[in-house]
Amino acid sequence: MTDNCMKHFERISEYLDGELDPATCIEIERHMAECPQCENCVESLKRTVALCRKMGGEKLAPDEATRIREKLRECLFREHKAG
Repeated sequence: MTDNCMKHFERISEYLDGELDPATCIEIERHMAECPQCENCVESLKRTVALCRKMGGEKLAPDEATRIREKLRECLFREHKAG
């Protein structure tokens, strides 16, 4: 993953949840059109999210969702730096 990939990947959770403004969504989609690695990753995440939604369960409080997103970003950043 390049730094450009990481820039876009940091917002992917909000992108998948439909929480971003249209301009940011277009920017992410353009990047994915040019980067097969990111496109594959996002498609995998979409399938995972769809499966999780089918399972149902309780919704997270907004502060919990934010905390989890931050932890995921930290993990991705560490993997990017290591690899």
